[in-house]
Amino acid sequence: MAMDGNERFRSIFLFQLGNFVEGLRTKYTLIVSSLLVSLFVYLFYRTEQTVVNHLVIAAIGDAPYWVIRDWINQNIHFGSFGVYSLPEALWVLAITLLSKRYYLGLNRWKISLKFVPVLLVIGFEWFQFAHWANGRFDWVDLAGGIVFWVLGLLVLPEKEPKASLLAKWNFHGVACVLSYAIVYLAHVIQ
Repeated sequence: MAMDGNERFRSIFLFQLGNFVEGLRTKYTLIVSSLLVSLFVYLFYRTEQTVVNHLVIAAIGDAPYWVIRDWINQNIHFGSFGVYSLPEALWVLAITLLSKRYYLGLNRWKISLKFVPVLLVIGFEWFQFAHWANGRFDWVDLAGGIVFWVLGLLVLPEKEPKASLLAKWNFHGVACVLSYAIVYLAHVIQ
């Protein structure tokens, strides 16, 4: 049975809409998975003096936290890269996926946010190298951040049009801003 022009248009539109929704689902699944693995590492392998650990201990109590943490440390081994470099690299992947469609408009300039994640990685490592921030400079962290930034640019090509981050707030823009803000959860309380 032949389709008329309207039916063909509707069929193509619904197919494209389905592809778009599936792409968003895949994108956000990758983002959430990356951030959850980072959270897992911070909760159970990094120092308990991070902001996120203080929040979890306040929520569930000191004793249950240590029981869970000890069991995980005895049964799941992550290795040095997994504990010290992977969380930052996964965070960079997540913020790259969230940022790459946005720009900041300053007068007639449009500054693409897809470069911000790699600049943050370089900046964090530089500040550690110069002893202006807690932590220590690590080439593996720098390389991991750059590799995951490139992966974020290449995986899941952006199908949504470029948009100004500050022009109109929606779920995607808020998620982008919050993804940058969560870096504070990794802050070590001295």
